[in-house]
Amino acid sequence: MGAQWSLSQEEEDMHRQSLFRKARKGDEKAKQELQEVYGVRLWAEHERAELVYENPRYAARRGKQKS
Repeated sequence: MGAQWSLSQEEEDMHRQSLFRKARKGDEKAKQELQEVYGVRLWAEHERAELVYENPRYAARRGKQKS
């Protein structure tokens, strides 16, 4: 896994996309390589559903309308 790339950028992108496809299907090795090599964390659907997004621009606009 921390092997040096002698491939073109396009080949590396295709490899990364392949890892994402495998990880979505539950391949633990693909998940581990994505995290170690690319610093990517994969979220399960239930984890994404629990995320709360804060948009400062939206909050500021809402605050101005109440005034």
